[in-house]
Amino acid sequence: MIKLNRTTEYGLMALRHMSRKTKQGPTDVTSAREIADSYGLPFEITAKTLQRLKDTGLIHSAQGARGGYALTRELADISLAEFLSLMEGPQAFVACSNSPAVEPLTPGCEYSGKCELKHVMGDLNSRIYNFLAGIRLAEFSGDTDLPLKIAVGGEP
Repeated sequence: MIKLNRTTEYGLMALRHMSRKTKQGPTDVTSAREIADSYGLPFEITAKTLQRLKDTGLIHSAQGARGGYALTRELADISLAEFLSLMEGPQAFVACSNSPAVEPLTPGCEYSGKCELKHVMGDLNSRIYNFLAGIRLAEFSGDTDLPLKIAVGGEP
């Protein structure tokens, strides 16, 4: 099963918090302390997570007494697949995939010459990637009327 690391979870929480705050006023910034206190998160990990989000270009920082972080992009423009790739690196259900949608995580597999599952696994990786690419972070924000769209069997 795909499991998000703690930094990725905190990143989603921070982006959601900033998105809601942006709706109050475009110049509002958010501090690591504000996010940590709002959700009961460890401050140091929250601060490192915000730095990671800044390094990926999803947020920017403002210095000074009224400094903090703010979104650089709308959450509707960011897919879950892109976010996971930025936060955790290339994603794949199986490491040996040569799926065009997912970068291979290993240069090759010692069993690839005789593997009868590599095409199936490549297809599985593509399907999972496309599923994640179809989910927008705005769907996690909670202030949209859009339901989380989960496609089952090719149906939206």
